[in-house]
Amino acid sequence: MDLDHLFLFISPEGPEPEALTALGLRESFRRAHPGQGTANLCYCFDNAYLELLWLSNEAEARSPVVARTGLAERAGWRKNGACPFGLALRGEALPCPAWDYRPAYLPEGVSIPVAAFSDDLVQPLVFLSPGRHRPDQWEDGRAGRRQQAAGLKEIAAVELILPQTADPSPELEAFARGNWLTVRRGGDSPQVILTLTRGAGAPLRLQLPDCRLL
Repeated sequence: MDLDHLFLFISPEGPEPEALTALGLRESFRRAHPGQGTANLCYCFDNAYLELLWLSNEAEARSPVVARTGLAERAGWRKNGACPFGLALRGEALPCPAWDYRPAYLPEGVSIPVAAFSDDLVQPLVFLSPGRHRPDQWEDGRAGRRQQAAGLKEIAAVELILPQTADPSPELEAFARGNWLTVRRGGDSPQVILTLTRGAGAPLRLQLPDCRLL
């Protein structure tokens, strides 16, 4: 399965957008999620995109339809130890047990399969994206020029680092084997390192949530 997008929970007025702009990244699109209580700002690459996600309505995020996703808790990750990251996969079906999430902003009859192991909030929220195409294949203009101005092309790899106290779920470890994803433990808080390819030159490694190059 391919990576469709990766999200990171930030504070509504957090410094992350400014930090990414300073690194040369350019915003592609943003949207609200009515009924889910979140909004976002996204940065498209050729094959996938990075989503900065924040809580806009806690009551909606804690509603019965949404609560199992743990979005409200993940938004408070700096205080409660939850994982602030989500991995949206592009493919036919998740390779693990899942449940169907039906947020209000999706068309009637459309659902998002969510990995059951993500009920454990120290794990990332892993789900199947409703999207089936790469950003460089979108026809609605949302992707814009992607990250061409910075000379960046694809998200080639994702390294997920969980805290030393958090054990990756067996399902997550199984998915990571031989894939674009690696999972390990280290440090006191969750981190992700994205490997970003360039048209010329060595790939860049972007560390999240600090939004700095390694």
